[in-house]
Amino acid sequence: MLQVVFRKPVLLTSRRSNFVICNKRFFQSCSKMLASDEVLFHNENQARVITLNRVSKLNALSTQMCKEITPRLKEYSVSEVANLVIINSNSERAYCSGGDVIQCAKDNLQNENLKSVEFFNLEYNLNFLLSTYNKPVVSFVNGIVMGGGVGVSVHNPFRIVCETTRFAMPEANIGFFSDVGTSFYLSRMDGYLGYYLALTGDELHGIDSFLAGFGTHYVPFERFNALKERLTGLELPAIAPEVNPKDKPMKESELGKRNIKELYPIINETIEEFVDPIPEDYQFKYSKEQLLTIEKCFNPTTHNSVVDVIKSLEKDGSEFSKEILQKFSTRSPVSLNLIFEMLKRSSKTNIYEAIKNELILATNMMINPELSDFNECISKRLINSKSKNPEDKIPKFKYPSVDKVPSEILNKLLTVSPEMIKLSEGSFDNLDLLSPSEKLKQKSNSELDSSNANARGAVLSSIGIENYFHRTYNEYPFHNGLPSQAEIKDYITGNDGSNRQYSVTKSEAIKYFIKKYRGRIGVRTKLVNVLDRKTKGSKFGEEYLEWVD
Repeated sequence: MLQVVFRKPVLLTSRRSNFVICNKRFFQSCSKMLASDEVLFHNENQARVITLNRVSKLNALSTQMCKEITPRLKEYSVSEVANLVIINSNSERAYCSGGDVIQCAKDNLQNENLKSVEFFNLEYNLNFLLSTYNKPVVSFVNGIVMGGGVGVSVHNPFRIVCETTRFAMPEANIGFFSDVGTSFYLSRMDGYLGYYLALTGDELHGIDSFLAGFGTHYVPFERFNALKERLTGLELPAIAPEVNPKDKPMKESELGKRNIKELYPIINETIEEFVDPIPEDYQFKYSKEQLLTIEKCFNPTTHNSVVDVIKSLEKDGSEFSKEILQKFSTRSPVSLNLIFEMLKRSSKTNIYEAIKNELILATNMMINPELSDFNECISKRLINSKSKNPEDKIPKFKYPSVDKVPSEILNKLLTVSPEMIKLSEGSFDNLDLLSPSEKLKQKSNSELDSSNANARGAVLSSIGIENYFHRTYNEYPFHNGLPSQAEIKDYITGNDGSNRQYSVTKSEAIKYFIKKYRGRIGVRTKLVNVLDRKTKGSKFGEEYLEWVD
């Protein structure tokens, strides 16, 4: 690989100060030119506030926004005075409506595919940085939160939703796939609901997004500003990490290790002061019967592909199943196959591998547009959305149905392609050693000319997920939301480590979890929802619960 060596200039002593001043001014002017008002940064005591401000585009993430947010997060991570990061929006309509896929499709159609590759590379690195961040991050999620917006919220330990929250992953409708680390998150949702949401693109609003696990707390929108003020006014214990040499794992100080155990509960309890109770008669979006259908028909352990899911739905024959099949008929067949396969793979791997695999897939889709429906769907469903001609808004899929998509096409998209290997000089073999954000920002516009093979190689060689904190995990390390279905199952079946030898009643189970979660709002509603669906009376009596798989 070509290496550029910068030689140390020989300077006259009397002119060195002028040289330094000139260089400082040059870089300051460059920084001002690169900065935008799409993201605002604000320091408030120990808190660092990141405000998404691309209001006219519903805060759709752009390449520039990713370039601005990532270095700030790295800066905050080593600061001795920044102990809390808040991410919020300046738009009442949206937290973040997704990545700017319209711009990606426009670039692709103008043979500037590598601009799209650069965007996804930067976006996924931002997602992974947030997923492994060494300090608490609080997201205030109002309005639309879809696609890329989910990626800059769902991996954060505190996700505050409200009555206006609209959560969705609509990628099957635009010829893409569930990315930004959501192949990891969605595959771990209760009762395979994540598979359903990813394949249908259904939305969860307000309280439903909280009960399903996207939100960790439900706070009315009118209280957002008061809560932000409260959080930014907290005096938090120090957790600054030690700064280690390059490519060495960052270690937290002994003081930081002790204080971090105190820090998260302080933030959690502060947010709890502002939550709103859930009505006792509240009904989740999906009924007991619908959730059981989802759990049966979308189970990845009994279904090898989305083709099997469709067969299962057809066999079920309920009105709900018919509605799902109707939704599938309008989704990209390639995308439906990819989404199910990616979630299955990510359910068995760690967060790093999941996002790395997403990057490989996204890169393949951008540099090999003939393999997917991405450009076609974006053009017809988004770019042409205001056309008066109905035909302009109906995409023509490459394949008529999911069972007609050749397996070799899916394999090409899911694995490192020969073009990647050739042009990137094997960089995909060791993704974690790269620092793409640092390399890509050095490249000139001419290097992004897709007609130049050398430029393609230069950009592709910069692709990779930087493991900045040298950490990963198979399950999210912080759990600040409601109890999961798996946790409830372990308690009912006695596999919770308590060595309990007796069955419990519904009231005992609810009482146990309310105490364990310190009276948190929503626990009772979640317990009733799960227990009514997943338990029955045991041989010891109708009041004693037996878990039903």
